[in-house]
Amino acid sequence: MVGRASFVLWHSLLGPASTRGSAAPKLVCAPEARKADSRPTMTAPTLANIPIERILELVDRFDTRGPRYTSYPTVPAWQGQLPSDAHDASLAACKRAARPIAVYLHLPFCAQRCWYCGCNAVVTGRQDRMERYVTAVEREIALLGERFGSAMTCDQLHLGGGTPTHLPVGLLESALDRLSAQFPPSEQAERSVEVDPRNCSDEHLAALVARGFRRISIGVQDVDDQVQKAVGRVQPLALIRSFVERARKIGFVNVNIDLIYGLPLQTQDSWDKTLNSMAELRPDRLACFGFAYLPKRMKHQKAIDATTLPSAELRLRLLLQANRFFTDNGYQAIGMDHFARPEDELSRARRDGRLWRSFMGYTTIRGLELIGIGCSSISELQSLFCQNETNPDRYAELVEAGPSAVVRGHQLDDDDRYRKELISELMCNLEIRPSMISERSGLPVPEGIDEALVALAPYEQAGLVEPIAQGYRVTEVGQLFLRNLAMPFDRYLTEDNRKVFSRTV
Repeated sequence: MVGRASFVLWHSLLGPASTRGSAAPKLVCAPEARKADSRPTMTAPTLANIPIERILELVDRFDTRGPRYTSYPTVPAWQGQLPSDAHDASLAACKRAARPIAVYLHLPFCAQRCWYCGCNAVVTGRQDRMERYVTAVEREIALLGERFGSAMTCDQLHLGGGTPTHLPVGLLESALDRLSAQFPPSEQAERSVEVDPRNCSDEHLAALVARGFRRISIGVQDVDDQVQKAVGRVQPLALIRSFVERARKIGFVNVNIDLIYGLPLQTQDSWDKTLNSMAELRPDRLACFGFAYLPKRMKHQKAIDATTLPSAELRLRLLLQANRFFTDNGYQAIGMDHFARPEDELSRARRDGRLWRSFMGYTTIRGLELIGIGCSSISELQSLFCQNETNPDRYAELVEAGPSAVVRGHQLDDDDRYRKELISELMCNLEIRPSMISERSGLPVPEGIDEALVALAPYEQAGLVEPIAQGYRVTEVGQLFLRNLAMPFDRYLTEDNRKVFSRTV
């Protein structure tokens, strides 16, 4: 990250790698343990001026498998079956808090399956199946209304999938109108939707704008036609360009584009074409995700020819190419895989140290409780995660029978809540300050945090974190390794269960 770093860290980035046997840092829970000005400082190295060979060396040393930390505890660590009253008790506490909430609505249906996809998506064109699902969604909203007893103001609403706009317009309007009646938007409400530009009509766009949607997220992934054929999603750049223009003209004022690096047949030259097309489209935000090739878990990925996937070195070069291109073109890095224009509220929140994130992504509102609606959706309440049934037909059956479609979850104890705060602060605002987390949350520092800080010694020696008062700050090159930096603080992670996750870089 852009800022100040010690001369020692500068040398460690540009010179030989440090050894693992060096002395461990002092523990940093006490405020006096580290001072921000305890070492000589100079401008920190940036990704643009660190030799690619040095970054490859760091990746070779630190890359492993680990969680993305969309949540903590991560989903594989959840307890599973919840006590019968846990969901109701958490919803009652949410009601008593009388604060605005966030809502996520999952609409799983697609016209066809993209082979790279890791989402809970179902390919269908059957009107009756989609009608039954929307009826179930509206019943789930009604059941939530019975628990809350009155309407709950909604600060954020996000539609995900699947492809939300694969629904016929009338069904989409019906679900959204029922949702707004139970969760009316606040004056400053943010409403966003994920779309596939191949099947999102002007009628869909107009219906969404009429209901307050102003942010749109477009799945582009890559504009090269050979790469698109290799992943089963063909959408010419001209189509994407036309769609972005239409969406803006109809009323969407914030455009996000998703890209994926590490796809089959990608080269640095083809990727450069994709990146330059982004400069032409001028999105307000960009997300650049690494492709997670997990065919044993996602059978449809077997349609991808594994021999055409980029090598580990090329994959990293594609990531760095994107990072440098976006920052050179005026975007600021947000967390580990997002970029936003400097005037965007996410960039402002990042600069002010108040960025946060939930299952819906990065946000400017800390601690907003999230209500998930629809199959596989996850609710994130103060001390509870819970997830609905994944299969849309089985979900409909459970909702029809009542009282909910929740099938699993996790109750957070004080240790979980503290570590969740610490990991979120790291992933969003790039700082690790255990005592600050305790002061802000009112939770004691759990056992094991000092040992986790000691485990950061190799990362400090390699220049991925730098010492500050009461803790550490992540350097710009360290942002490539945010998942690694969070892992020592995860009390559930073991050598065995980390194998279910994708590579960290």
